[in-house]
Amino acid sequence: MLRRTLLAAPALATTALAQQAWPGTRPVKVIYPGAPGSPADVYARLLCEHFSRAFGAPFVLENRTGGSGAIGSVVAANAPADGYTLLFTPNSFQVVAPIVIRDVGFDPVRAFTPVANIYRYGMLLIAANTVPVTTTAAFVAWAKAHGGPVNMASVGIGSVGHLLADRFRRRAGIEVVHVPYRQNAMMSIVTGECDYIIDNIGSSGQLMRDGKVRPLALTGQERSPLFPDLPLLAEVGYPGFDEEVWFGLFAPTGTPRGIVDKLNVETNRWLALPETLGRFRQGAHAAVPGTPEDLARFWAADREHWVQVVRETGITVEN
Repeated sequence: MLRRTLLAAPALATTALAQQAWPGTRPVKVIYPGAPGSPADVYARLLCEHFSRAFGAPFVLENRTGGSGAIGSVVAANAPADGYTLLFTPNSFQVVAPIVIRDVGFDPVRAFTPVANIYRYGMLLIAANTVPVTTTAAFVAWAKAHGGPVNMASVGIGSVGHLLADRFRRRAGIEVVHVPYRQNAMMSIVTGECDYIIDNIGSSGQLMRDGKVRPLALTGQERSPLFPDLPLLAEVGYPGFDEEVWFGLFAPTGTPRGIVDKLNVETNRWLALPETLGRFRQGAHAAVPGTPEDLARFWAADREHWVQVVRETGITVEN
C-alpha cells in the first residue's frame, strides 16, 4: 500500500502543478464544428474574449466544419486532455449526429467531459406565406385537403429540423415530400417553393418579424419571451415536442477537474453579464448557467430522448 502511495504522489503533484500553471501564455484552442458568422459562432468568439480577459491568456476560436459536426468533434476528442483544447458545440452535433449517423467517427460520452451548459432555444414550425393558414390545426387540415403531398424543407437528412418535421408529419397524419437543402433552407419557405419547415427560432426570428414567413408553433417546454403569443406545439394538441437545441462547452476526457471548474466559473460569470443576456434576448435564446454535473445530467437525458425520436422516425444516415 505504501509503495502504491509513493508511486501515485509524483503523478498527483504533476497534475496539481499543471492546473496551477494553466493556461500560462500558450493559446487555448476552442473548436466550434460549425461555420463562421452564425449566432453560435458569435457567442463562441465572445466567450473566448471573456476567457482571454479572465485568465490573461489567449483563447482562440477555430471553426472546423463538415460531417455534421464530426470533423471538429474528432479533432477535439483526439486532443491531449490538458485544458488547451475545448469544444463549443450544440446537441445537434454532440447528441443527435452520433445517434443518426452510422460510424460518425467519435463517441461523445467516452471522448468528452462536460464543462458548462451555455444556452438553449426552441424550434419553430413555420409555414410559407403561400399556405393560407395561421394556426397549426389549420395547417394540418390544409395539408390533408391539399390533394397530394406537401413539400417539407430541411437543412439536411438527419438534421434536428428533419427529425422534428418528420415526427410532426407522422403525428399529424399528413403526406409530405422531404426536400433537403445544403444551404439556406429557409429561403425555400420565403419563396413558397416549400410549404413548411421546422427551423430554429434564432435564425428565423427576423424573417418572422418582417412577415416573410408564418410561424405556427414552437417546440420546448416554455414560450419564448421574444414571441410570447406563439404557442407551444404541446398547447395546440401535439404533446411531447419538448425538444430544444442547446450549446455546451466540453473538454477531452481526463482534463483535470481544477481546469474544468475554472472554466465553468468563468462561463457562468460571462452568462450573467448584462451584455451577454441582452444578446441572448435579441436572438430568442436563453442562458443556462450551472455546474458540470448539471450539464452531465442534462446531456444524458437528452441522449435518451433523441434515441426515442430516431426510433420513432426511423431516420438514419450512412457516413
